[in-house]
Amino acid sequence: MFTYLAHASPLHRLNPAVKLLTMTAVGLAATFVYSPWVPGLLAVGLWCTVWWVGRVPLGRLLRWSLYMLALPWPLMLFTALYTDLSRYPNPHLLVQWGPWTVAQESLLMALTLGLRVLVFVAASLLFIATTDPTDFAVSLAQNLRVPYRFAYGVLVAHRFLPLLRRELTIIRLAHRVRGVGEGRGVRGALERVRRYAIPLLAAALRKSERTALAMDAKAFGAGPDRTYFRTLPVRPRDGLFLLAWLLYIALAYAVAARLGPLNWMWIPQT
Repeated sequence: MFTYLAHASPLHRLNPAVKLLTMTAVGLAATFVYSPWVPGLLAVGLWCTVWWVGRVPLGRLLRWSLYMLALPWPLMLFTALYTDLSRYPNPHLLVQWGPWTVAQESLLMALTLGLRVLVFVAASLLFIATTDPTDFAVSLAQNLRVPYRFAYGVLVAHRFLPLLRRELTIIRLAHRVRGVGEGRGVRGALERVRRYAIPLLAAALRKSERTALAMDAKAFGAGPDRTYFRTLPVRPRDGLFLLAWLLYIALAYAVAARLGPLNWMWIPQT
């Protein structure tokens, strides 16, 4: 999950900057309204876009969806139990047990926040799984006019995560070859952290030093501008993708307003 999947899909060929702006608009659209219909429709749209336009295999997408569905439950439970019902003039109480009171309004709020988390996760998944990290860094510098030093830093940070994961796997296999057992429980977990932390930190410092030497050798940062091997222009298909999602966001708001009142985050709940 949250790794780039190299594939020749229409979603992969879109400009990363436009894709980032589109997913930002989707996240903002799910943020400023308290209605489960808006984030619910947006989450379904993102899921269908990843599957149909991004051509992510259905089996893998279903496995990812299981993890995505498990993320919002703690937030939803906390919200359902601790929502301030004094903001509602006539709350519809459902269950009252000790200090906890569950009302229809608190369940609605919990469902809205849970679906909102799904939208954020799905938007991040869509962007990361279908966007080449190198293209993203180049697009930041060329299309969004981000300083190339920052864009390259984003690329390095994105590349380091898989490298550190691979380094951790090598360290664990090396310990296993040397007969170092892995204990169970909390004590075993703390022991593994102690054994893995120092060699992993040393590997990270070593890779960082090599990256810094490579940047110095190429005179990185010596001038205000850089040349690029290729450019990433904004094409009509990128504008159509952004326009399609803006229309879908408007449709989601229209459906939500049709099915129930929209409570904006800056307006008190009634």
